[in-house]
Amino acid sequence: MTKLDFSEKNKNAADSFHAQRNTLKKVFKGDKVLCEHCQQPLSLIPAQDGIAFVSCSKGCTKIELELE
Repeated sequence: MTKLDFSEKNKNAADSFHAQRNTLKKVFKGDKVLCEHCQQPLSLIPAQDGIAFVSCSKGCTKIELELE
């Protein structure tokens, strides 16, 4: 039986998670962080129904945050 190798997929997922986490840390700290696609600044959009977003004005970067 052939074993499936998910190591590359797992590494990509981990890298993506860490990049988003670091972006969120910078935004919450008040640093100016630009969208990698449109170069517009990212900002925190307040919670609605327990959900907030970190997004650029065009919406090409949108990180959803669940608030408790």
